[in-house]
Amino acid sequence: MPCRAVVVLAAAAVSCLLASCGSTDIPSPRRTVTVTVDAPSAGSSGTSASTPTPVPTASAASVTIPTNLAAGAQRGAPKSFDEAKGRIDAAKPAAGVGDRFQSPSGNIVCRRSTDSSAAACEVAQGRIPPPLPTICRAGGPKDIGRMELGASGAVPVCNSDTIRLGSEPKLAYGARTAPSGTTACLSEEFGVTCIDTAGRHGFFLARDTFVTF
Repeated sequence: MPCRAVVVLAAAAVSCLLASCGSTDIPSPRRTVTVTVDAPSAGSSGTSASTPTPVPTASAASVTIPTNLAAGAQRGAPKSFDEAKGRIDAAKPAAGVGDRFQSPSGNIVCRRSTDSSAAACEVAQGRIPPPLPTICRAGGPKDIGRMELGASGAVPVCNSDTIRLGSEPKLAYGARTAPSGTTACLSEEFGVTCIDTAGRHGFFLARDTFVTF
């Protein structure tokens, strides 16, 4: 079985979401979240992309990760919650896009909660080197493939599992998810942005880059 992760930032929300289913200046003081994971079971080698798992594979032991991070070129990325919300509010809602969707290219796939503050997106190509060495656990993947959002903020995950099903509907560039719950996501040519309007947090994810705010 893949290693189990307990994310203190929104343990209940992220568990509900997934089970149902370079650097820039960092503002001071920094908001942080603590991520705790179990050690991997003997013989564990990750999970096939054809079998989505409900639990991420994050950092080892207990680490503190700032919730304002950036890596890569960040081309087109919003730098704050207010900027991200403004873009999302201005976009047209896409009919028929619920808790799962993928970008038109298929490289980014997302899952969001329609009744809580949780959302997650991951890339198929263009995983990102971590801006902090403590993000990836020893003995696991060395790059970031997924962003996870909860009530306390967004964190990068060095995952070996996946939330991808392969049948997710495509969210057109310039369109946002239909209003539901406190999460919303926007698809743009340069990446995907997701926010939680209750906690005023969010993330941007694209090939070789991410931003959390």
